[in-house]
Amino acid sequence: MQTVPPPSAGTHRLLLVGGGPLWRDVVRQAADRIGATVEVQPDAQGALEAMMPQALPSHRGGRHRPGSGYAYVLAAARPQSRAADALAGMMDEVMPSPRGRLILLGSAGLRQGAAIPHVATAEVAAVEAALRHWPEHPPSDLPPIGAADLDSALHGGGLRMRFQPIVSATDLAPIGLEALARLHHHQRGILHPKDFIPVTIACGREQMLAGVAAARTYRDIGCRLGLATFCRQGGTELFVSLNLPISTIVEDQAVQRGLALCAAARVSPARILLEVLETPTLPDVPRLHLALDRWRAAGFRIAIDDAGPALPHWQALMDLPFDVLKLDGAMVADPAHQPLMARIVQTAKAHGRFVIAEGVENAACLTRALAVGVDGLQGFMFSRPLPALAVPIWLRQWGKVRPG
Repeated sequence: MQTVPPPSAGTHRLLLVGGGPLWRDVVRQAADRIGATVEVQPDAQGALEAMMPQALPSHRGGRHRPGSGYAYVLAAARPQSRAADALAGMMDEVMPSPRGRLILLGSAGLRQGAAIPHVATAEVAAVEAALRHWPEHPPSDLPPIGAADLDSALHGGGLRMRFQPIVSATDLAPIGLEALARLHHHQRGILHPKDFIPVTIACGREQMLAGVAAARTYRDIGCRLGLATFCRQGGTELFVSLNLPISTIVEDQAVQRGLALCAAARVSPARILLEVLETPTLPDVPRLHLALDRWRAAGFRIAIDDAGPALPHWQALMDLPFDVLKLDGAMVADPAHQPLMARIVQTAKAHGRFVIAEGVENAACLTRALAVGVDGLQGFMFSRPLPALAVPIWLRQWGKVRPG
């Protein structure tokens, strides 16, 4: 197992969140021993504000500036608190360092399903040891994840949702958020979809994952987190998109479950955009058509996801009842696919669809997407995926820094 080498003087920045005078003194002494600097924020809100510039575009002072991120965040937070989850999420997604470098101070144990260390005693040596000996990577001899790991994470609260902003192609104003799933493994730390979705499908847990992800998404955008309060821009409510497999979409009672989740979170179905398909094989189109009609009649909106080379039958789907077409990010990133992208957008527009380009990571991607006439844009150029508590902060800061 590799460990983080001691940093040279001034190269590592630490962010201390709360903790009181005793913890501040201890952390500063430990930082001095490893040649790091410490910034103090009184609470999670201030810490998320300080971390947010890393999620904003690099051309406006964002995450790609060398040495601008925090190597560690140390927080005096309860192990199960929403604040700890939000801080961990920012470290996972945004900081330019190995994932998950959040240290909980004074906690009695680890958060369930998350490989985050704790320092229970306010001693300089203990904090220094935690800073010096964080594993850079999980052990290489861990067995592959399987059904038991998935069940433990899904039933034990190990699924976390992140929200990536979507902006208008016209003026870069926020128009929506996509909910993206992350799985916390007790040994491996944060797993992104490419690390667990294939196993999920192979183990027959796809619908279970979709159900848990939907419940957490509705909870996060509902009144309990207060996110809905901030999801209005110029009088227009942002939509929130959520991926659902076709097997869930076509279930007889799926619409009723969706409406119940909306009611519990006090969220209008009109705010929810359901992203479907993501399959290289042509589905049962008549059955899918009837199911989508039911969802739209209940007030939900529908998106066909990942249109591009990975969805070769996209033309056969244009007569389905859907509202939005999302372009595969891999196609947006590859100049060789520009003619195909233009053809897809032209066809979608002829059918009255709203088109969103995913994977817009740089100016070249943006130029290609705008050239074919897309309506919405999503990608690292605008924001990394964020924990729900950080979204209102992004909305405020993006209004100040977005070009134009």
